[in-house]
Amino acid sequence: MQTTIPQAMASIQSSLAQAGVVSVSHAGEWTAEQDARFTHAVRTAQCSQHTPDPVVGTIAGDVTLQLSGQFTQGGQFSVGAATTVPTFGVQADASRTRGQAISLPVAYAPLSSMPDVEMGRQLGYEASVFAQNDDVRHAEAARLIADREALRRKVQLMIDTWNTGKCGGQAPLVPFVGQRP
Repeated sequence: MQTTIPQAMASIQSSLAQAGVVSVSHAGEWTAEQDARFTHAVRTAQCSQHTPDPVVGTIAGDVTLQLSGQFTQGGQFSVGAATTVPTFGVQADASRTRGQAISLPVAYAPLSSMPDVEMGRQLGYEASVFAQNDDVRHAEAARLIADREALRRKVQLMIDTWNTGKCGGQAPLVPFVGQRP
């Protein structure tokens, strides 16, 4: 079965969407819908672990896809004769190999640490910006700190207001992801 690169990429995107991945990036700029998705995902994790500060998984880096394929075919044919009956022998082999690998770096940490995990992920992407000492670096650093604080406030509110009475039916757990800025 052949898989094209666009099909493989679309499949990964579709799988992440079906998993209900919830973004934790740019918390200071969330829409009401993004905030509601985050709140629902956090409440689900809290209820499933029966704690206000559950351990959550966060996709902490680039999702990479590696595709590979190989086809080899070989064969051997021989004819021989014995004294009374002719002998006919055929030997052949064929193999087809294909592979697909996905690398998904996941960090597990308490919910209360999520702002630091996300800021660390973003700092890794923006290392070249921070090597400079100019207005862009200072503006980006201020944005990262503001986003971290917005996420920290949201997480702290979720921890402070959690109680078991808010746990109704069990919804499926979903992963969190930081999206590349």
